[in-house]
Amino acid sequence: MLFLFYCSIGIFFFVMTIKVIMYKKFSFLLLILISQACNKNKETPGCPLQVCTDIFASIGVTFEDNQGRPIAIENLQVKNLRTHLNLTRGVNNVLWVIGYYIIADDSDLKQLSTDGDNIQVSATNPITKQTINTIFKIAGGCNCHVIKISGPDKIVFN
Repeated sequence: MLFLFYCSIGIFFFVMTIKVIMYKKFSFLLLILISQACNKNKETPGCPLQVCTDIFASIGVTFEDNQGRPIAIENLQVKNLRTHLNLTRGVNNVLWVIGYYIIADDSDLKQLSTDGDNIQVSATNPITKQTINTIFKIAGGCNCHVIKISGPDKIVFN
C-alpha cells in the first residue's frame, strides 16, 4: 500500500514536472512570437518616425479667363518631370467648383520625393484653344502630406 502511495506521488510529481516544462516551453514560444510581431517596422524604409494627422491633404489650382472668371478647362495633364509619371485623375474637379482642379493629393505621396518634384500642369481653354503649361514644385515622400513648395494658386488664360 505504501508502495502505491509513493508511486502515485512520484507519478504526480513527474506529471507536474512535465506540465511545468511544457508551460515554460509554451511561454517561451509565445514570448518569441510576440516579440517578432512587435518587431515589424511600421514606418516607410528610410523615413524618420513622425506623428502625422489623419487629414487627407490636396493641392489645387484655379483656372481663370482674362476677365478673372473661373473656367472649366479641357485636357488637364499633371506630370511628374522627375519620374515622367502622370498624376492625372479620372475626375480632377472633385469639389465640383468651376475652375478649381486638384493637381496632387495624399494618394500621390509615395510618387513624389521628400524634397519636392517639378510637376508640369498643362490645360487648354475650350473657348480659345489656348494651352498653358505651368510648373509646380510639390513634395511628398517621407512628409506626412503633400506640400506645395512653389507654384501659382491661379492660372490665367489670355
